[in-house]
Amino acid sequence: MFSALLFGCGNDSNSDGGQADEPVAQQKHTVTVVVNDANSQLPLAGVFINIDGNYKTTSALGEVTYNLAKGTYTISSRLTDYLDQQQSVSVTGQDIRVTFELEEDVTQLSPEEGFVFYSDNDDSFYMEYWGDDWGSGAGVENITTDPVFSKVLEISSGNSWGNGAGLAWGNQEANAIDASRYTHVRFNLKPQGFHTIEVNVQGFDIPNYQASFSTSSGTDIGNGWYQFDVPITTTSQMRWLGFVFLADQPSSIQLSNVSFITKEIERSAPNLPAPTPSVLNSDVFSIFSDSLDEDKFVSLWNENWWNAPFYSQDEVDGNTYARYEIQGAGAAGGVVGIQFGIEYGSVDVSEHNTWNIDLYLEPGISQVVLQLVTTDGSASYTVSNLPSEQWVSLSIPFADMSLNGESTLNTAQMQMAGIQLYGEAGRSIFVDNFYFSGQSSKHAIEVEVVDSVGQPISNAEVSVGVDGEYDVANTSITDSSGVATLMLVEGKQKIKGMAQGYGINQASTIVTAGSNQLTLELTALSTGPTAAAPSPIVDGDDVISLYSDALTSDHWITYWSDNWWNAPTHEEIQIEGNNTAKFTITPDGVAGGVTGIQYGISQVVDASAMTGLRFDFYATAGVTRAQFQLLSTSGPLIYTIDNIATGEWVSVELDFDLSDTPSAVSGFNKSTMTQLGMALWGSSSDSVYLDNIYFY
Repeated sequence: MFSALLFGCGNDSNSDGGQADEPVAQQKHTVTVVVNDANSQLPLAGVFINIDGNYKTTSALGEVTYNLAKGTYTISSRLTDYLDQQQSVSVTGQDIRVTFELEEDVTQLSPEEGFVFYSDNDDSFYMEYWGDDWGSGAGVENITTDPVFSKVLEISSGNSWGNGAGLAWGNQEANAIDASRYTHVRFNLKPQGFHTIEVNVQGFDIPNYQASFSTSSGTDIGNGWYQFDVPITTTSQMRWLGFVFLADQPSSIQLSNVSFITKEIERSAPNLPAPTPSVLNSDVFSIFSDSLDEDKFVSLWNENWWNAPFYSQDEVDGNTYARYEIQGAGAAGGVVGIQFGIEYGSVDVSEHNTWNIDLYLEPGISQVVLQLVTTDGSASYTVSNLPSEQWVSLSIPFADMSLNGESTLNTAQMQMAGIQLYGEAGRSIFVDNFYFSGQSSKHAIEVEVVDSVGQPISNAEVSVGVDGEYDVANTSITDSSGVATLMLVEGKQKIKGMAQGYGINQASTIVTAGSNQLTLELTALSTGPTAAAPSPIVDGDDVISLYSDALTSDHWITYWSDNWWNAPTHEEIQIEGNNTAKFTITPDGVAGGVTGIQYGISQVVDASAMTGLRFDFYATAGVTRAQFQLLSTSGPLIYTIDNIATGEWVSVELDFDLSDTPSAVSGFNKSTMTQLGMALWGSSSDSVYLDNIYFY
């Protein structure tokens, strides 16, 4: 195609005086590459196929397709544990299928080292994002004068993260790397100001893994260099390997020899199994135990709340336990979350009053903080100076746990536990026999619901907890005198009241064995718009519409209410027949509750040719402030509106170049837009309305 254009440019006319013929684009044909295991004949997914530098990976059916013009091409394949193959094919004028049958690499005695960025070896992986700065705006320079390593990257403080910097390698899901064979990431650092490195491994099949270390805490290998071998979470679909560098002043650091390795690891273990609980299955609610019938299971053992200890699972004498090993900066209280009530709904243990858990500590662990998390809040219990190298069975009454902040512990909707460890890096704790026991006490509470002048509101809903896909709140309806009765567990409870035409109100109260009463006052909702938002004065071909009855687009809002923090509730209403998004502030979110409006999570939106995002916005009288975030894969741009115009439709424009965070603009990736974040300040009787959301 390129040569045809060149030959067509020499003269303004051809030999007979007519105009030169326009170059004709070559027709392309579909080349389907099929890859199977040579022995089993089963399709192989995730095989890297390369045709003239165009890398793709095979699907679950073992196939990948290219559109190629006539010609001869070399097709190569690569898959870990299989021998590489090449074929030469000719595209002659029709669609073709090419089959690869890959033989296993039986000569490979141990897993190879996977080179990401290396001095002496070529990179082992195809990376769509090679040395991405993750939106930090970091400076990255190739260094060729180091006396130790022939390939070195020097990373300096960026312009988007203060004095911090980021560097990462990654792929979209179609090209995700199978890193399941590797146990560690190895790299070398030469610090020049940065004091902390965060190692991030993200996979499409795992929760995000992150661990922090002092940049000088690795093995000293001379000439100012330190080598790190950091254990990583196993992933067969690696999305990112990222490094984040932190400093108190403008700094730099040198990086070399980044690779994945496999190490034979002998993990420490308890010398005997945890004791068998002396309870009946019928008297407890079990989450994790080989000795008890599990009533619910742990769906995720290692949610990284902050510098989480490294998780693994093993057994002693056939008895399974969970192991957590302190890493790096996690020695000062690294905390892990254990989910058992997120997937398929929360866990109702309101019939019980005690949390039981068996712990085995290695010497060097000074303190353990245990947490329980519910839909209405969380509570903690701290144990110090536990005896080491022996199993300790803890029975913790809920009443002995300390509530965190203004929260309450709704034992009818239990979701997670947390374990926070203080001690020496490399020391571990072992966990077994996680269950709830004891018999709780429940008591009646009468809740009166009134309006702002004290008049009772009948048919109001009084509840504890939340309603969700799998969850049902404990709910009662007020009678003609505005009173509803709930049966609640003894202790502090958060009770909500709501009624048609009123904002939600809530209050925390102590439920005891005596008479329990509470009054909730509801305020009428502020008046919303009676007229629809004005029709946008733009051509649909000139914008990228996300939500509008007046504009059409290939993109749309896929999820309106990603709960970033106490998000306002979403509903879609019609105003004069026009679909409009309504967000009402919740009681916990009156001081900036924030929601994420998703439109590009599964397929990012390329707004690189656009100026910004525009939408119509209506705020009711009590809304005092709004903050918006334009979120890309590179990070957010933030916009704050302190003087909200209320009671009218206004057009809000979030110009890419006019963010409150100008340092983030230069590194912002407009081609990978994902969400619009919205935080609202006001009362629980206030709402905002959105329409005609589009990139302009």
